[in-house]
Amino acid sequence: KKRALLKVTIHFQEYTAVAEKVFEQSESGVTAKGFRMRLSDAWTVPVVEFSSGEPEGSTILVAESGREALTDTVRELLKVRRRVIAIDPFFLGESKFKSRGYLWALLVQTVGDRPAGLQASQLVAIAKGLKQQYPSESIELDARGTRLTLAALCAGAIEPQAIDSVRLRECLPSLRDVITENYGFDTHPELFPFGLLERFDIRSIAALYAPREVHF
Repeated sequence: KKRALLKVTIHFQEYTAVAEKVFEQSESGVTAKGFRMRLSDAWTVPVVEFSSGEPEGSTILVAESGREALTDTVRELLKVRRRVIAIDPFFLGESKFKSRGYLWALLVQTVGDRPAGLQASQLVAIAKGLKQQYPSESIELDARGTRLTLAALCAGAIEPQAIDSVRLRECLPSLRDVITENYGFDTHPELFPFGLLERFDIRSIAALYAPREVHF
C-alpha cells in the first residue's frame, strides 16, 4: 500500500525501455557502448555502458553533474568487476536544458508530472531492462547529489524486483531540510513533489527497501 501511495504521490509512470545502439569502442581492455534509450513514446535518455572482462553485476550510475564527470568512479567500479550503466535522466547532464531549465521543470509539474517522478520512472525502466538482459546479476543504483538522490530513493523503493540495492551520496537526511535550508524550486525542482512530505520522509521511503540494502 505504501509503494502504491508513493507512486501516486510522485506521479510514477511505467515505461518500456528499448535500446538503440549509437556507438561501440574498446580501449585498454574497456568496452564502451553508447545507446539512445527510448522509453515508450515519451522520452529518449542517453546511456553509456562500460564493461571490462566478465562483470559480476551491474551498477546504474547517475549524478547531478552528469555522467561526463564520473570517469574516475567508472574506473573504480570496473576494477571490482561491475558493469557500469551511466545515465543522464531528465533535467541532468546531457538531458539538461541550457537556459532557464527550472521553467521546463515547472511546466512539467504544471501539466501533472513531477521532475523526481520522471527521473524515478526513467531509472526503473532502465533497471527492469537490465534485469531482463542479465537476470542472474545484482543491479545496484548509485546516485550522487541532493536533487537526484530523492528520485533514486523512490525508484528503488518502488521496484524491488529490478533494483537489488541503492547507494545514495549527498542525500537529504529529511525532506524537512527543504524548508530549513530554504531550497528554491529554481535550484532544486526535484525536491518539490506536491504532497510528498505530508505522506513520507526519507526514512519512511527507505523502510520500503527491507530486506534489501540502502546505503547513505
